[in-house]
Amino acid sequence: MITILFVDDESNILQGLQRMLRPMRREWNLCFANSGAEALTILAEKQVDVIVSDMKMPGMDGAQLLEEVSHKYPHIVRIILSGYSEKEYMVRSNGTAHEYLAKPCDTERLKDAVYAIGALQDVGQTPTSARSDV
Repeated sequence: MITILFVDDESNILQGLQRMLRPMRREWNLCFANSGAEALTILAEKQVDVIVSDMKMPGMDGAQLLEEVSHKYPHIVRIILSGYSEKEYMVRSNGTAHEYLAKPCDTERLKDAVYAIGALQDVGQTPTSARSDV
């Protein structure tokens, strides 16, 4: 079972993701954090395979969070899920995120991204740069 941690400072976004991904609960163990700090606490306590983070959050933004995750937990697949497509945010996440998905993102697109990146890791390839869906 894949464990995925979703990080967003907006609780209604996290609740929407939880509802949207409910059918995946047999394949995915879903965790949710309201901040980068909370995400790091969860990562220290739990084995996580994928982290999906919003980009624009107070305190620690998505790029900062994924930078730290890439150093502490390099095996974790890192995905940005953001409503912001400005180049500044994409450039800041380049190298730390394996994928950059735009909000709103449907279930199939998110599933495809998780499975595609996971498949690359399974065959021994390490995804090194962010791909963009924007």
